[in-house]
Amino acid sequence: MNGLFKPPCAQGLLLMAGLMLAVFTLPLVADAAPLNKCTRLLPTGGREVIINQCNKCRVVNIIRSRPGNAVPVTRSFNVQPKSQITVPFRGPGRSRITSELPCKGEEGAAENLADPNPRKKKAPEKCVRLQQTPGGGISLVNKCKKCKAALIQRQSSTGGNSKRQAYKVSGKSVIEVPSNGAAQVALLAEVDCP
Repeated sequence: MNGLFKPPCAQGLLLMAGLMLAVFTLPLVADAAPLNKCTRLLPTGGREVIINQCNKCRVVNIIRSRPGNAVPVTRSFNVQPKSQITVPFRGPGRSRITSELPCKGEEGAAENLADPNPRKKKAPEKCVRLQQTPGGGISLVNKCKKCKAALIQRQSSTGGNSKRQAYKVSGKSVIEVPSNGAAQVALLAEVDCP
């Protein structure tokens, strides 16, 4: 061990300790930044109040831990713009806001993935339409490549005697529909050919 090991100097140790302290405390300082931008939780006379300071509705999630209870209670509240809600928790314990999100229907709101009818779904493309021919008759026009079955309804001028009939229209084709004495013909539905 002749000259292979040199004890570090005091200044080097202090510099190293300072760097380690800075590295380990930076994430803690960043984590301490508030998650909520619009809402605050304030104690008022034994109760707590959520205050929304913004002009937008917010969904506020709160966690409440009580002495003696191992599992904390979580609740979610919709707080309208520029308003406040008294939280129903009473007695000893500590509450804190865990997250704040826009309310349903507002920009940035959470999307319900289990919703069977999301608004963003595009309506199926309509392939078949009724078109009047130059001779005054009516035809069914299929603009898609797939065969479609179209259901039409014929009705008399008095509104009675309605009759329905289905037609098979091949892809990219036109078929003429006889009026059979009806005053009106309407296209009710279309489906893929069976």
